[in-house]
Amino acid sequence: MQATAPQPMTNNGRSRRNLAFFFAPPLAAFLLLFVALAIVLVSYQSRHNGRIFTGISVMGVDLSGLEMAEAEAALSQNFSYATSEQITFVDPETQIAFAKTPSELGLTFDVSQTVQAAYDLGRTGGPFKQAREMFDSWYYGRSLSPVLVLDESQLDNSLAQLAAEINKPPVSAAFNLSGSDTSYAVGQPGRFVDVADVRNRVISPLTSFRPAEVELLVHEIAPAVYDAGDAAAEIQQVLGSPITFYLEEPLDNLDLAPITLSNSELAAWVRVEVNEAADGSRAHNVFVDENALRHWLRQFEDQIYREPVNARFYFDDGTQELVLVAPHVNGRELDIDATIDQFKAQVNTPNRSVPFVVKDIVPLANANATAADLGITELITETTTWFSGSSDARKHNIATAAANFYGIVVAPYEEFSFNKYLGSITEADGYTEGLIIVGGQTIPGVGGGVCQVSTTLYQTAFFAGFPIEERLPHGYMLGYYRDGAGHGMDATVFNDGTINVDMKFINNTPYHLLIENYFSEENQALTFKFYSTSLGRTVVKEDPVFANITEVPGPEQDRWEYVETVEPGTVEKIDWATEGADVSIRRIVYNADGVIIEDRTFVSNYIPVPNVFHYGPDVEPYSYDLVPEDDH
Repeated sequence: MQATAPQPMTNNGRSRRNLAFFFAPPLAAFLLLFVALAIVLVSYQSRHNGRIFTGISVMGVDLSGLEMAEAEAALSQNFSYATSEQITFVDPETQIAFAKTPSELGLTFDVSQTVQAAYDLGRTGGPFKQAREMFDSWYYGRSLSPVLVLDESQLDNSLAQLAAEINKPPVSAAFNLSGSDTSYAVGQPGRFVDVADVRNRVISPLTSFRPAEVELLVHEIAPAVYDAGDAAAEIQQVLGSPITFYLEEPLDNLDLAPITLSNSELAAWVRVEVNEAADGSRAHNVFVDENALRHWLRQFEDQIYREPVNARFYFDDGTQELVLVAPHVNGRELDIDATIDQFKAQVNTPNRSVPFVVKDIVPLANANATAADLGITELITETTTWFSGSSDARKHNIATAAANFYGIVVAPYEEFSFNKYLGSITEADGYTEGLIIVGGQTIPGVGGGVCQVSTTLYQTAFFAGFPIEERLPHGYMLGYYRDGAGHGMDATVFNDGTINVDMKFINNTPYHLLIENYFSEENQALTFKFYSTSLGRTVVKEDPVFANITEVPGPEQDRWEYVETVEPGTVEKIDWATEGADVSIRRIVYNADGVIIEDRTFVSNYIPVPNVFHYGPDVEPYSYDLVPEDDH
């Protein structure tokens, strides 16, 4: 079975009629209100046609109802901040104030844009926005900010000009050295205005339309070289007075006297440089040019230098050891580096006396040396000459001269000089007057007989095989040297301060050479001995070769000379007639292997000489009966 539910009945038409009746009055009222508002708005706008709406002001100036030109005039008349107010900048160190107007700082008031903005208020945007802006300005009032234009370029330029009046570059300390005159300027710090900081702090008062006082931020800049005068004081101390160099222990009265270094010389050596420290700071460094000082000191090296003196010994043949005869004497030399250090330590002090620093030179042949130390171990050669028939004066001079050479030590490869050890020949030195040969003639003089010593020493060096560097024969052949090595083996010496005739040889071995000599009045002989270490050399002396022989001058050529000191009625024969000749001596030196290491010929040129007689008062020349028989 199917049942059907009954359908409800509807009443739509009547419901709609009821709603329309209900909303009709409010809607009509709203429309009337809208129309009224529209009329009011149109009327309000009409009244302000070409004029600024009521209630609008700028910086307290009421622009209500003013046309744009009127508004511009009003604002221009009442807004003078940019040209009348001042921004004052103060230097915190000097308290100097610098005044600037906002316009000088680049701030300008754009009246036309400000008025345009006021005029546009309520006239832009949609109708509801315009209506709301018109109502708000009318009801509440509306204050607009002025349109300001800041020329940042002009602001920066104005602040830069301000900074230029304050900024000061740092000045480094400086010297001017001219001769002994010096001038000095102390370093000065610089000042620098922090323009960026000033710019940031001036913006706020500019845009707030108020005067302001802005304290400048000024940075102090240290100079590259800041010196408060210490360096200048140091220079004044350096150049305050002359400096005297002196020897602390002068050796004798003839030693170097104190030397004064003048201010002008010293000023020429002063140097000033800039040094940078680890913290970046820099300062002057005042110093004296060491190279200039070193060059100046070198001129005194030779004057200060003293050669060391070897100790003297004799060789004990029994113990094979050296026996000290005389101690050594240290030499000295200028220590330039140490003297410079001493100078640097004192140049900035009131102590203006600087010692020359010297260092000792200790000879190898010193008092503590042994035979093994020096290589003096055996006798390598000895030579004897005779002086039979010599006068007492001549013998005395031989002994005196020979004493100068006893115990001498000659270093390896050293050149030996006879005159160096002989020294001067004067009566004060212990010599007596005798007969000397000068210019080929025998004449009275102090030191006759010294050449016997040089001749004996020459022959010893000759037979030792040492290279002979200098040797001069006598002017004529002497009877003293006829025996032994014979003619052509003599060596004369002479030194009067102008002419220096020397005998020299070289110890060309790696060992020291010890020279001993012995004077024997009993045997009428002088012996020289050389001690060293033998190298096994062999010396061959060939027989002399005579050439260009001239005859012995006859009695008719005898020379008679009057001498007041000869006793009256007596005659002394001082020279015996001898022939002249050129005598050649060949020496060949072999080493231990039999190899020739020297082959040399020594030539002596002798002139003939006649008999020479000295006679006293009451003697007729050529009175041969007065000459002793053994002298004929």
